[in-house]
Amino acid sequence: MTQSHALQVGKRLFYSPSPRSYAVIRLDPVGMVRPFNDAQALLEAQAMQPKPYLIYLRMERALPWPDQPWYRFEIEPIATTLRPEDEARGITSDMCIPIFPNTNHPAARESLQPSPEGLFPYDNCYHWFQAKLVDVRIKARPELFDETNAVSISVRTRIRTLLRLWEEDGDKMMKNRKRLQQAPTEVRLPSKCDGPEPQPLRASVSCDTAGQHLTQLEASEVSSETFSLCSARSSHSNHSLDNLAAMDIFSGPNDDVELVPLVDLWISELGDHLKQEDIPDPQEMYAEFEHIAQIVKEARIRSYAALTAPAQVPDDESGERLRKKHNLSGPAQSWGKLRAQAKRVSSRLEKVFCLPYLLIWP
Repeated sequence: MTQSHALQVGKRLFYSPSPRSYAVIRLDPVGMVRPFNDAQALLEAQAMQPKPYLIYLRMERALPWPDQPWYRFEIEPIATTLRPEDEARGITSDMCIPIFPNTNHPAARESLQPSPEGLFPYDNCYHWFQAKLVDVRIKARPELFDETNAVSISVRTRIRTLLRLWEEDGDKMMKNRKRLQQAPTEVRLPSKCDGPEPQPLRASVSCDTAGQHLTQLEASEVSSETFSLCSARSSHSNHSLDNLAAMDIFSGPNDDVELVPLVDLWISELGDHLKQEDIPDPQEMYAEFEHIAQIVKEARIRSYAALTAPAQVPDDESGERLRKKHNLSGPAQSWGKLRAQAKRVSSRLEKVFCLPYLLIWP
């Protein structure tokens, strides 16, 4: 979903950032723990030193109403190296796309051309195939987001280049998996101590864990962790329906929002906010997000424990004196009351049992 209105003539100002754009983000750990009023969590958050990261805003996860404190997006980190290999998943280092003006690729793959041309300030960046996608909460800005010089990917480029190349990598990944599954394994002759002869293992792939081919429609794009050997379109449709079922269009996915990283974002003049030589590895971003999530979880545990703890009896010196005074004065007061009652009863008995006075002597 995009915003089609500019709020000032001559500038492109929006109350939430536009999807399919490149941006720089930085985690706000203090802002995430401040609502808990937890001194320990605040100290731990202040001790963090979050870095700025280069990311791509893939999609907005809820309707962007004005005057919200934050806007939720699914983001993809941008890296400065080839894709790390993952042999078990069939992923090789060439499964990435250079972002123009970067043209370096082992297979001489064509570069992705951002728009407008010439505004992307880095010449060593890549999109990674099957990169881990994460959600973030982008803090709103009172001055709005200035996208006058923002860099994005057009729908045409996304379909003709990005999705097409990802489909090629998906096919290659599946072939690598098949090759790995069909590779001969070491066979050991059973001995007398082995028991029954084991049955040969059969490689099987479930449609639930299998993946997808990307279609040519941008609206049909799904999570990057759902490629498999099953029918591409069937898997894709099921996954899309699952996403819609779990989505609240007004607030985003129905999960624990407090654990979603809260970030500041800059979408224009990227080079002013992050130098090329300072672009971190995406793994560092994931580590930061996991760290702050753990701090938030522990703060909530302490908060719950404080709310459910039994009331404590004051144990200071004055409280101790009050308890001693109560313990000593209680019996004395009771004994005094008993004596007073006995005196009243005795006087009454004297009147009751007193012999009548008889005049016997004139």
